[in-house]
Amino acid sequence: MNIIQRTFMKSAFKGFRPMMLNFYKMWGELCKAFYEKDGKEALPIIMEVSIKSGAAQAELTQKMMPVKDMKGLGELYKMMDEMMETGSEITELTDDMIRFKVSKCILGIEGTSKELCEAMMISDQKMASTLLGQEMEMEILKSIAAGDKECEIIFSKK
Repeated sequence: MNIIQRTFMKSAFKGFRPMMLNFYKMWGELCKAFYEKDGKEALPIIMEVSIKSGAAQAELTQKMMPVKDMKGLGELYKMMDEMMETGSEITELTDDMIRFKVSKCILGIEGTSKELCEAMMISDQKMASTLLGQEMEMEILKSIAAGDKECEIIFSKK
């Protein structure tokens, strides 16, 4: 994405930030309530919906910002951080993996559990897999949902 496209998208999406943050927060509250009610039995359904959401998000993203490699995925995450102000920082980026930290959970699932975080974050794993056209692995090293001060996530090619 060139500087003109990036500037345009940043400006256009900045106005949508409150709506997007509200959507993510609502999605988090819904999943949290379902998880609190049904425990681990809720996780497969949350994962199934998250996978579908990640694939749909990837299709929409490809129309606006084609992502062909890990560098492009890194650019997408940087742009998303600029739009959503997640406090995201890419700490490592290679041809085969991206590692990043996030200081704010936009899903609002702080203090729940790592397993709920993983079930919801599978949407990002599916989005990355769909964007890159190959299966990606996800490893959540730290999770705000599990009580850590930040999230630390690795996506790597299988």
